[in-house]
Amino acid sequence: MSTQEKPSLLKWYVLKAVIAALVVFAGYKVFFDNPIPEQAVPTQDELDSLSGSIELLEEPELVQETRVPETKPEEVPRPSGDQASPAGSTEPPPNLVELVQPITETGEELPPEDIDGYQGLSFEKLASFAYEVPLDPVTNKVELAKLNAQIPEGIKTLNEKPVAIRGFMLPLKVENGLVTELLIMRDQSMCCFGTVPKINEWINIRMAGDGVEPIMDQAITLMGMLKVGEVLENDYLVGIYEMEGDKMIGPLDL
Repeated sequence: MSTQEKPSLLKWYVLKAVIAALVVFAGYKVFFDNPIPEQAVPTQDELDSLSGSIELLEEPELVQETRVPETKPEEVPRPSGDQASPAGSTEPPPNLVELVQPITETGEELPPEDIDGYQGLSFEKLASFAYEVPLDPVTNKVELAKLNAQIPEGIKTLNEKPVAIRGFMLPLKVENGLVTELLIMRDQSMCCFGTVPKINEWINIRMAGDGVEPIMDQAITLMGMLKVGEVLENDYLVGIYEMEGDKMIGPLDL
């Protein structure tokens, strides 16, 4: 490079630097050194004049809600113990045991006081006292006397008397379709349900003649000569009443 070109090149670099400095200075003046003019604060008079044109909005009054008291359903009085239960109730019956007990018909209705000379008698009288049955054989007269002492005197007076007794038949011996030996009992518990009656709630009867027709489902009336006293079989007590039966009248004849 010649010596003449060097001064001209240097002048060119200096000119470019000056231009760049001017551009930077101009940008600074435009963007950084030109502050935003502050807004003037309004005076009190200006504020008063503006306030006259402002309309105040009234707030709506709050309406207080009135609560309607809740109405409770009318209480239905509960029935007392002696009143009937509601239809929808599922109360159990008062005593379930009573519902499953067998219903037994009794023959306690007294026949007429006198039937052809036979005195009317009922099991209500014959079974009106307690009698303790021995489990062991009765082997002497002393033990037999103690047993006999349990029978009241009012019952002993019926011994060897013609009576008419109403009850239910349990055949013991049947010949040619007729019952010749039977028990007449206070109710049907022994016949139908296997319940053992008390010893004073049956009479062992032997019928005279050919016998009587078997009727087991209805009360009948038997007439004959009653015997009161201990009945022994193989030294064991089997009863305290016996009868020599004369005749029977069925339920349709009473």
